[in-house]
Amino acid sequence: MQFCGQNPELGNSKIDLKTFSVKFNVNDFYKNQIETHKKSLEFYSQGKTKEAFSKELLKDYKFVENVDTLFIDKDKYLLLYLMKGMDTKDTLATFGSIRFQKLDMITNEKKYFQSLRATSWAYKDNKKNFNNLKNELQNTYGNPKIIVETFEHGEYYEWVTKDFVVNLIVDIDEESDGKISFATKLYLTDKNEYEKLKSNVFGKTKYYWIY
Repeated sequence: MQFCGQNPELGNSKIDLKTFSVKFNVNDFYKNQIETHKKSLEFYSQGKTKEAFSKELLKDYKFVENVDTLFIDKDKYLLLYLMKGMDTKDTLATFGSIRFQKLDMITNEKKYFQSLRATSWAYKDNKKNFNNLKNELQNTYGNPKIIVETFEHGEYYEWVTKDFVVNLIVDIDEESDGKISFATKLYLTDKNEYEKLKSNVFGKTKYYWIY
């Protein structure tokens, strides 16, 4: 089932990024994942390894362990909801025909949405998946406002919509055997928070999010 509305949960819902809302409830989306990880650790600490790694417990688990805190100033921080891994067969979100296997998000200390990072992984496709998503974004939002084709990650594009700043990059990873994989990353950031987020996250903490 595909959701763009109320109370979707990671592992049980697919997010339609074309209709994603800036009012998205991030904490509820990840809550069951964090509780599942906690239960698994509790079983493991009790020596119940079978229960800790049971298929029943982990059937919808998507590698979310906890909520990380990123301090900006002494009393100011952001909350990071991060998947520590991914299953390349998953479809956790879509944008048109493009599917995403990994979803990470940031909120402020009041748990209001700030930014989303969706990763779409492809292997040996010569950036076909990336270019398909770029075309989907252009068809939806028009030509990008910023284009950098010699960026550190290869290419960088930016659109501005009513609610979001939309960023697109591709990470290219060459493995030891010479084979190449491509991680296409789509970012949706609350337009009203974008400059502040850039200043706080990228400027003050140097935490890698978009750049």
